[in-house]
Amino acid sequence: MYFDLPQIRVQCSDRTIEKTLLHIHQFWKYLIKTAPPYTKNELFYLPHSYVVPGGVFQQLFYWDSYFMILGLKISKLHSLARGIVENFLYEIKTFGIIPNSSELAHLSRSQPPFLTSMIQEVWEGDLEWLRYAYEWAKVEYENVWMDANTHFHQEIGLNRYYDRLESLLKVKGESYLYFSDTYFSERFWQERVEAESGWDYTGRFYRQCGNVIPVDLNSLLYKYETDFSYLSKILHLENEVVFWKNRASKRKKLMDQYLWNQELGMYLDYNFVTKQQYRYFSLATFYPLWASVASPQQAAKIRKHISLFLCAGGMVTSTVPSGFQWDYPNGWAPLQWIVIQGLKNYGYLEESLQIAKRWIRLCTHVFLKHGKLYEKYNVVDFNIQAVGRYPLQEGFGWTNGIYEKIAVDILGCIVQ
Repeated sequence: MYFDLPQIRVQCSDRTIEKTLLHIHQFWKYLIKTAPPYTKNELFYLPHSYVVPGGVFQQLFYWDSYFMILGLKISKLHSLARGIVENFLYEIKTFGIIPNSSELAHLSRSQPPFLTSMIQEVWEGDLEWLRYAYEWAKVEYENVWMDANTHFHQEIGLNRYYDRLESLLKVKGESYLYFSDTYFSERFWQERVEAESGWDYTGRFYRQCGNVIPVDLNSLLYKYETDFSYLSKILHLENEVVFWKNRASKRKKLMDQYLWNQELGMYLDYNFVTKQQYRYFSLATFYPLWASVASPQQAAKIRKHISLFLCAGGMVTSTVPSGFQWDYPNGWAPLQWIVIQGLKNYGYLEESLQIAKRWIRLCTHVFLKHGKLYEKYNVVDFNIQAVGRYPLQEGFGWTNGIYEKIAVDILGCIVQ
């Protein structure tokens, strides 16, 4: 579709970064889509235009959109960014969930929850809209993430990923013969759960994602709770301010109990079946810094592990060459931002800057060589020879958004 992009001026001390930023700004128009007016080619209707990742991924994706919105705002595409969030609110009202993507096959699962962070990026002082968004975000939190039949582990008091696979076979008002005999293999279900994590696939979950209390998911939900407290204060809902503060405080204590490893000085995922932490070193350990759930002492210990992950092109996803794409030697834009902003939250500005420079240098180098930005990179060998379960995708939405965000917020480029 045609989309009239606003005119911008870019100033950077490095002309190659300036050139890349101008390319990204112009490239957004190729990623902007409008949903069909009815279900067509497995895509369902959405009321507003949105941005897709690119390549084979031509749907509205949940967690991708947060990182793209960070860039859309720098490109002055404010109404487009807000429309994306309104699409997610529409999905909650229509389906009771923000699905993995706007494809029918993804209606049984969600993705890492970033809705409250997106709301804060786009509300821009509109209190009426903020109240509307706040109420529907609470519906997602309670009905999806705090559902004890799916995502909330009552005994532990923390959350896991889940896929409501059986819901795809149920249609209200219709019956299915022998429905109770329908069988899904455990492995198939576990793989679909892992897709909800966004890390599809990784050795981090040992192919048992549905049995895991993940560090990143619980960090994201802690941020929901602190965001709700902050937003309820803006909306003068004083009773809710305290309620959400208490929810966040309780989650922090449980994360310290189950996910923090004092000996290693890291957050680790916890398997509630084996009742053990997984000693698998990945960038998930930095999520509590991004969400500001870590204490200053915990943050200081995590900072000491930067060298485990720091490579020529930025932070490698894990230290394990498992053969899966969310592991060594790959680096992904959203995780770079989680680490960079997380370190910045605790005052580790030099470390944050060093990582930012390495990632931007890699993305710029590849862009100058190939004229494109990509879904993921090999940060170890400083190229695009990344491990993957499908061909390397071009575009690429979250890489574009995070490149813009880092260039402006961390490296000091000016976009007007």
